[in-house]
Amino acid sequence: MSKTLILNIRNNAFPMATVRPGTYVVWRNLDPYPHSAETENSADFFFNAGPLLPGEVSPPVLFSVLGEFPYRCRYHASMSSMVHVKADAPPGGTAEDHGDPGHGDPGHGDHGGHGGHGTFNHLHGFVTGGRTGRRFFMSHTPVLADPRHSYQVILQGSLTTPQHVQAYEAIRNSSYGDRRVQIFHGHTSLPDIRDGNTKVLPQSSFTHYPDLAHPDDGVAIPGLEENIPVNIDKVLHFHKFDVDDDSGDGSLRYLIYGDMDDVFIDHFMNKAPSFHSVAKLASAPAFWTAAHTNGVVQLSVPAKRILHLAPKLIQRIAFVDNSFHVFWLPPSGLYTPAPLDPLFPRKAFNRAQPSEFRGGPFRYEVVLADGTGGQIDVARSLHFDTRLLNHGVFLPDNA
Repeated sequence: MSKTLILNIRNNAFPMATVRPGTYVVWRNLDPYPHSAETENSADFFFNAGPLLPGEVSPPVLFSVLGEFPYRCRYHASMSSMVHVKADAPPGGTAEDHGDPGHGDPGHGDHGGHGGHGTFNHLHGFVTGGRTGRRFFMSHTPVLADPRHSYQVILQGSLTTPQHVQAYEAIRNSSYGDRRVQIFHGHTSLPDIRDGNTKVLPQSSFTHYPDLAHPDDGVAIPGLEENIPVNIDKVLHFHKFDVDDDSGDGSLRYLIYGDMDDVFIDHFMNKAPSFHSVAKLASAPAFWTAAHTNGVVQLSVPAKRILHLAPKLIQRIAFVDNSFHVFWLPPSGLYTPAPLDPLFPRKAFNRAQPSEFRGGPFRYEVVLADGTGGQIDVARSLHFDTRLLNHGVFLPDNA
């Protein structure tokens, strides 16, 4: 008869488990904040036994073969552990504490950073696209629950020295091409950017993600590692979230921006819960003109809709289609193998290289703000996030 081992999550730490083949493992969250227990998306033996609200117990996970199976908490980057499956393990298995990897209360420990940067040492981040260091485009990575980050902000920026321009363009002209680059920088007031009081991003560093199999493993761009001045040349879009917004017919709304060479599309975020996505179009749409490069074009995609279900039915989720949901806390096993922007069909997802997609570009009929129609061809996903946006931790006031 199969045995079940209960692993108690407490003090931001997982126990280390040792079990025999054929044992079920469940996780019980004894902390006052949510956790998850899940493998990396690229793991050969994938499981997701969370997320778990305080006091909740996970569905069982069956470990049937010998081996070592590492897992982690999606919400707290320093929380990880292992399930050891051994033929000579004690009947029923064992669970033992192995230190305090979480280092206490979330809000003061290591919670993951903007776009996988690892920590909140940098308090703001921008997903960056554009082929030249003299003109690129920056989309802020926001947090709904933190008033300092509860803005959707799109900027046009540039580097200030020839050496920095050369370093940026060396990456863009390499085989890395137009893939994701992120700028992380020291804290600054986003409204000060809107009002023109801040013209340069402070203490900036540039990160790229060359490992296609592990797309969140960032590497500093040579020559742009730290203390890089970044000019803010234009504020293309700026709005504060209204999490109770009920406007619109449910069609997904997006913002188009860029220049005549590179055009990008961001999901328009307002009502909670939501998702943050940045993608690049294959080419400029027919409706795109040089006059549009000074701001954004708002549009909707009627074929993709979002329906907010009543909290009485299920814990605050939003349903987009059969393979994609947005949520405060997702149903167990939802991330299999990874969440995607609805504009990228799940059948096109490349599990071996999660940042790449098979096929495409993907064409959609769109409706502009003035009611006219058009088409867009979506080519490359640069960034997709629900975790930071919906579950972002609160930072100390003096962070």
